[in-house]
Amino acid sequence: MLFNSISYLIFFPLVLLCYWISPARFRRPILLAASYVFYMSWIPAYGLLIGELTAVNYLLALAIDRFGSQSRYWLLAGLVVNLGTLCYFKYTNFLLKSVLDGLTFILPFFHCPMPASESFGLNVILPLGISFFAFEFIHYLTDVYKGDKPIANALDFGLFAAFFPSQIAGPIKRYQDFMHQLAEVPVFDRDLFHRGFVLLLQGLFKKVALSDNLAPLSNAGFAATGQLGTSDCWIAVAAFTLQIYFDFSGYTDMGRGSAMMLGYTLPDNFNFPYLASSLSDFWKRWHISLSTWLRDYLYVPLGGGRCQKSRKYRNLLITMLLGGLWHGAAWHFVAWGGFHGLGLIANHQWDDFVGRTPFLQKFHATLPAKCLCMLATLFLVVIGWVLFRADTLSQALSLIAGLFCPAPSTVVAPLLASSPVLSALGVYCLYALLFSLRSWRTLPWLERIHSQPAFALTLPSRACLYAGVVLAVIGFAPPQPSPFIYFQF
Repeated sequence: MLFNSISYLIFFPLVLLCYWISPARFRRPILLAASYVFYMSWIPAYGLLIGELTAVNYLLALAIDRFGSQSRYWLLAGLVVNLGTLCYFKYTNFLLKSVLDGLTFILPFFHCPMPASESFGLNVILPLGISFFAFEFIHYLTDVYKGDKPIANALDFGLFAAFFPSQIAGPIKRYQDFMHQLAEVPVFDRDLFHRGFVLLLQGLFKKVALSDNLAPLSNAGFAATGQLGTSDCWIAVAAFTLQIYFDFSGYTDMGRGSAMMLGYTLPDNFNFPYLASSLSDFWKRWHISLSTWLRDYLYVPLGGGRCQKSRKYRNLLITMLLGGLWHGAAWHFVAWGGFHGLGLIANHQWDDFVGRTPFLQKFHATLPAKCLCMLATLFLVVIGWVLFRADTLSQALSLIAGLFCPAPSTVVAPLLASSPVLSALGVYCLYALLFSLRSWRTLPWLERIHSQPAFALTLPSRACLYAGVVLAVIGFAPPQPSPFIYFQF
């Protein structure tokens, strides 16, 4: 069941209705049941897997809290269970394929027969959102071990683990924030409900009207790697750069909007990441819940930045390599993580150099320097997306070479000439910008504008605006929808 599917448009209003008309004591059980229905609509058997993991982590946290400082073995058991489950489902096929590739390279030198490829594949099906489940459980057990109180109520813990608005692709919740909301009696908040509805529509527009229309363009480009001219290479890469942002931020908007309409708030995951002034700044703006998790539960335990520079850089590189591997069981994801790790190391070295150079300090404070830093950062991010999107490392390197080595296109219909989405892309982006202004409250000047009576829309005006967004979504919807990119992680 996808957020942009017809089934969700039936499922969610029914859940909303049952939730808000029911007495307060029944609302959590309703949400828990709805969350399992949502998850099991994909592969029902995996609902049992999530239920078992939830029960095991619930009991482990109680044991950690009971035994206090002597509970490190219980924490270790929890890490083994969660990471072991994640590794089995996500990396078994990857490891077996890597072994097979290694044997394919080595055995001919010893004149040994090649093993059958069928014997190296288990065809393990990846449960949706297993990475997010594992990370939330690890965060929970680690914080309980550090002294935070565990969730005593099994129903509350089950809801924390399975809450469907954040279930498949995040954002990664911190249980302290979520439990603080569970501790309050749910009361219908009209303003929160309205803001959630706006976010839900905004996310739907991003996903259907923007991301799904860009998907065929980027797919066609990456499928024809090696045959594209330089201009088509840049078009394909630019299309994916926009696609992944609209896709993932659209999903987050729909999840956060659904949660708000149920009376809960989830952490924001994006803060204009393509306006970042450095790679460090980019990771403070992109997939914020993951980057902060990696910082708190991987980078800091490794030693963080409070150590010698060589160890600090090592910690950065390890964190980003594992972060890349978390995104997908393939070497091009590892390369993407390594690319960002090396970029962050260079970023820190440059910052140190600027700090020792008064002239550069003054220059960095100017508007031209800030614009130059933004463009340089965006350029590096775009190159990194090639490694992320490609199916193999060789495909990624071929496309990167096409970006910088002028060559004519050999495909039948060049992307620049054959893609109708380019002519409407400006309209899409303008519409998204205007609609997003209704919910972007983080900038002071926008807050002042919204506070003016002239900008306070009446209920009929809002109804017309939202109806226009729905019609735009329907009108711009492509014949073939695309799956959410982050569902595979």
